Amino acid sequence: MQSKTTHPFFQLLHYMRPFRKDCVIATLYSFLNKLTDNMPEILMGLAINTVVAREGSWLAGLGFVGLKIQMLLLGLVTLIAYGLGSLFEYLYSIKWWRLAQHLQHDFRMAAFRHVQQSTMACFSKQKTGNLLSILNDDINQLERFFEEGIDSIIEFVSSVLLTSITFFLLAPKIALLVMLPIPLTIYGNFFIQGKLGPLYITVRKKAGALGTRLANSLLGMLTIKSLVAEQLEAKKIERASQVYKEANFRAIRWHALVSPVLRFSVLWGFLVTLVYGGLLVVEGQLDVGAYSTLIFLTQRLLWPFVGMAEIMVNFQRVMASTVRLLQLFQLPPEISPTAAFPLQGKITFSSVSFVYEQHTPALNQLSFTILPGQTVAFVGATGAGKSTLLKLLLGFYLPTAGKIFFDAQELRTLSLPALRRQIGFVGQEPFLFEGTIAENIGYAFPAATQEQIMQAAKNAAAHEFIIRLPKGYSTWIEERGHMLSGGQKQRLAIARALVRNPPILILDEATSAVDNATELAIQQSLAQISQGRTTLLIAHRLSTVKQADQIFVLRHGEIVEQGTHQALLQQDRFYANLWKLQTGENLTHAELLAEEQL
Repeated sequence: MQSKTTHPFFQLLHYMRPFRKDCVIATLYSFLNKLTDNMPEILMGLAINTVVAREGSWLAGLGFVGLKIQMLLLGLVTLIAYGLGSLFEYLYSIKWWRLAQHLQHDFRMAAFRHVQQSTMACFSKQKTGNLLSILNDDINQLERFFEEGIDSIIEFVSSVLLTSITFFLLAPKIALLVMLPIPLTIYGNFFIQGKLGPLYITVRKKAGALGTRLANSLLGMLTIKSLVAEQLEAKKIERASQVYKEANFRAIRWHALVSPVLRFSVLWGFLVTLVYGGLLVVEGQLDVGAYSTLIFLTQRLLWPFVGMAEIMVNFQRVMASTVRLLQLFQLPPEISPTAAFPLQGKITFSSVSFVYEQHTPALNQLSFTILPGQTVAFVGATGAGKSTLLKLLLGFYLPTAGKIFFDAQELRTLSLPALRRQIGFVGQEPFLFEGTIAENIGYAFPAATQEQIMQAAKNAAAHEFIIRLPKGYSTWIEERGHMLSGGQKQRLAIARALVRNPPILILDEATSAVDNATELAIQQSLAQISQGRTTLLIAHRLSTVKQADQIFVLRHGEIVEQGTHQALLQQDRFYANLWKLQTGENLTHAELLAEEQL
């Protein structure tokens, strides 16, 4: 990674190193194309010189005698020049376009993999719409730049260079006068570009914010419609779009200044060539052919400066996108040791505490041991620390204090990917991928056989509803699985967690979205599912944890009670009150106690 103080363009070049050879070849083709593009003006001047001077023409001096031969020669050279120009244009177009496709693909995949490998702490702070804007819009800006922008820069440099050389060879005095305002024009252009750079970075940020707002609105459409909040949400989108529009307007005001400034150079150059060059012809210091060539070449010399305005504006847009892309690469990756070993299922928390960035501790001095093969439940009110505990178990976060052990290995010494492969996790909100049901169940285990997939579905009480679908396990699931009920999606998620036969299984409110009959079916299979593996249950519905070997009651990040279901009922404290509340026994009294104590 380059230094943060390095200009974004040079950091971009750093990532292009694998394509240096292709860049050199594409640049050569572009330069040769621009070289042939300058030939028509020169040939036109030679033609005028030949017609006017005849036997005293430049071609006659080379030994080509006769007007017809001279004109045929000029025609042949023109044909060759146009043919070569077309060939080089085809070659550089193919090269730059292919290079653009390679780069946008490589950048997008590198950025996506980096996001995947970043820590959950960093990822959770990123807005989805902004990430999508970077991975899509900003990288597409780079693609367009490499398809067209770089060739435009080469065209500018080569045209100005070749035309300047021709000017100085034909009429040094005119060349000096024509180029007199160029340094001032370049300074003015770069001054404006300096103003545009930060403005376009702001534009890209506002585009990301607008994308985030749009993504949230589309994902929450069901809630928006159910609350009849379409107008409210439309106003929020309108505000975000208005901010984006105003950011663009601020950039456009500076953008609009560029072309008028550069047109001054063009006007000056035409006037000098037209007037002063004409006077030199009258005085006999410049022949008509050379004068004609200079008139035609003036636009070749100066109009690229007008085009440079658009080039530089596009360059600033690309640099703004590059800055955002490079900032994405600054996200710290999730670093873990490579040590991996088969888990037996023993889990130990030793005085574990965790704090979310200067907030109240989410977990405070937790200590407990779960033996291999045990089924353990964690219950408690919202905010008690259950979800945080799961994030620590999966290595998404590391303890602020204390240690977590898997068997005899401390969490910090383990390979996190290897650890997660041995944990089956089912979250509160199951996410299904677009694909078949079989592909979703075997998502994390591509080598799974059809028999293994079906067995996992049976263990999750999902097999019966799957075989009733028109195409069974080959049924296609659309985005977010909208064709399935919440309970069906939950059962598929459980099957997906089971197909790898992990030694540790974590169910986070895994039966919260299922009906009573399905919950009973899952509970009946839970005993079989739990055989030979450590199972952790997170639940609000205590009926789902009655059979657990050990139940921990969490309150404000601390364990306030633990034991079996029957033992906790006999203690008649927090757990017992919550049980009474859920079963309707002594409802009023239990509710008051639960609200006070949990």
